[in-house]
Amino acid sequence: MRKFILNILLLAGIAGLGVLAAWLVRSCCSGRAEGLSPEDTVKAFYSSVIAGDWDKAEDLSAPTDDMKTYFRTCRQFWNEAQKSDSLSLAVASEMLSSADMSLEGGRHEGKDLFRTLFTIRTDDGASKTRKVELVKEGGIWLVSRIAASE
Repeated sequence: MRKFILNILLLAGIAGLGVLAAWLVRSCCSGRAEGLSPEDTVKAFYSSVIAGDWDKAEDLSAPTDDMKTYFRTCRQFWNEAQKSDSLSLAVASEMLSSADMSLEGGRHEGKDLFRTLFTIRTDDGASKTRKVELVKEGGIWLVSRIAASE
């Protein structure tokens, strides 16, 4: 019974965090990503991915082959993880939603291209860094490529 109650409380907390993350992303984004800086676009993108809000994440990305592959891979992982161990996925999602997100080395290359390094750090000290490229389409910054950092 205790385990059941703990699971319910954990899921309620995760759902609350997901709703909060979705509200924050939507409140700063009218339409796709109007008015967001490249840095804010990257953070909103990753917040959406962590929350499993694929529609919002896709709204924040350019329709490139790289991004189509990225989403296909992420969704496959997400779906498999939910089938095999949804509780672990929920805990991991909660940990990541409270993780520190930082960008460094951001630079504009012309007026419509921006490159940066994005790092996410969890409370236990684990971190992952990715190279992120954004393009400006119709005045809106969109994530166009994500690659492993060197």
